Amino acid sequence: MRLPEDLYMDLKMKAAKERKSVAAVIREKLVDGNKQKTKDNLLEMMKDLGEKIAKENKGLNLTKGLIEMRYEQ
Repeated sequence: MRLPEDLYMDLKMKAAKERKSVAAVIREKLVDGNKQKTKDNLLEMMKDLGEKIAKENKGLNLTKGLIEMRYEQ
């Protein structure tokens, strides 16, 4: 991956201050940019999925069914 000289020097200076490699600083920037699914977002997604499944399967108790299937084996 090629970077402009000024950007590379900025990253190099940041790496020197943090006592990390330039590659580690770049990885950190890339991961932080893609890290949008926090714990709260995941819990909210799971809640929404649970509500959707409950609407699709009205009258069925899926938890009870799973417990029964577990003990049948």
